[in-house]
Amino acid sequence: MDSKAVTWDDYKRWLQLESFVPPELPAPALARLSTDSRSIKAGDWFVPLSGESFDGHRYVSQALAQGAAGFFYAAARGSEFSAAERKLGLAVKDPLEALQKAASGWRRQMPQLKLIALTGSAGKTTTKEMLARILRQSGPTLATEANFNNEIGVPKTLQLLRSDHRFGVLEFGARKTGNIAFLCKLATPDVTCLLNVGTAHVGIFGSVEKLLATKLEIFQYGASNSIQIANFDDPRIMAGAKATGKKTISFGTAPGADVQVESCQWLANASGMQVTLNVLGTRSCFEMGVAHAMFAVNAAAAAAMAVAAGAKVECVAAGLTGFSGAKGRYQIHQVRGLTVIDDTYNANPESLAAGLATVARSYQGQRIGLVLGDMLELGNDSHAQHRRLGLELIAPMRPTLLATVGAEARVFAEGARAGHYPPEQLRSYPSVLDLLADHVAFEDCCDVLYIKGSNGVKLAKLVEALTTTAAGSP
Repeated sequence: MDSKAVTWDDYKRWLQLESFVPPELPAPALARLSTDSRSIKAGDWFVPLSGESFDGHRYVSQALAQGAAGFFYAAARGSEFSAAERKLGLAVKDPLEALQKAASGWRRQMPQLKLIALTGSAGKTTTKEMLARILRQSGPTLATEANFNNEIGVPKTLQLLRSDHRFGVLEFGARKTGNIAFLCKLATPDVTCLLNVGTAHVGIFGSVEKLLATKLEIFQYGASNSIQIANFDDPRIMAGAKATGKKTISFGTAPGADVQVESCQWLANASGMQVTLNVLGTRSCFEMGVAHAMFAVNAAAAAAMAVAAGAKVECVAAGLTGFSGAKGRYQIHQVRGLTVIDDTYNANPESLAAGLATVARSYQGQRIGLVLGDMLELGNDSHAQHRRLGLELIAPMRPTLLATVGAEARVFAEGARAGHYPPEQLRSYPSVLDLLADHVAFEDCCDVLYIKGSNGVKLAKLVEALTTTAAGSP
């Protein structure tokens, strides 16, 4: 808990309500605001959120019964609560807006803080974890947890800031144009980064051009004195960064990048890789505990953001030495002699291509099995993208097993068959539950099992089943 006490005067300033009538209770610390009635602890305040399929106001009584000290509520809903309950509540126009404004106001009371925000089509979480490890070499650092990267998750992260935090790291996600612009205004980051722009979520945005324009909002709506971190290997991103006229530090593999991947050598048995970065003219060398086709570029981006935020170059190697990935992003498990690679957090054509290339290179000569789920939100190009990867990448790999999960993923198999992949080594399942019910003996046909799909396919259930069974084995 932060040592600085929050008062109702703070809330009055942050929320800017026409009528501000606080209850006769101490003002809650920002960290004690909770949007989940199920996890309320004594002394917390409940902030009920509403959406198409849920209404948090219905759970106010439950939250109070569990020990909540008070609650926010939409003023228009006040008649739904008893007089006794209203004495414990703060009436606001909209609870989510109140949470956002309070978190934004709290962030602005942290003059010592350097806040970094990053977005991109792939690799956000991996890069965020790398960056946090680097920054922690310099001082206390708060980083986005789980997938708290939207209009609800970002304020939840901001409300956890303390006065002793020197750095904050945020992921920004987007479901429509304007989302990232809103998050920039909410969080006012000091450093902004656009990692890449691929085909993830094109089905939502309608075109790569609209997706690019939305991602570039992170540069356009950053503060005038913010430092931009741009992918030097993508001319579209560099053009977008230069158009703002703000200070820009580039990263990439090509000569000319401010932070360049000079070399990346995989260690024996793909046990890791040795990376050398040129960071603004100073070399930084380190060994990671995992080898992946994209991790060296992710490391370059993390290094660029770190030095822009004030970390010393020496912190890069100290932070990244031994890095072995983030949960669900190419994490390796040993299960009864079977190497299980958990890449289940999400999937798009670019990340899947990188994952397949990494597996093929790392485990050459071993029996490789693939469990691949739908790549969601690709729009009208979805069928063609699934078939292309099946034909151009999966078929040449000749995995000893290809199991697909989901309606779109079946098209992987179509492409693989067109590439003369043996049909007897194919299996297709409507859902991960159907796959689990089949009790496939993966260890009989594979030495390595690579599992990847969009988060909505829930392939993490397969990883959990495999690793839990192994943990319980004698």
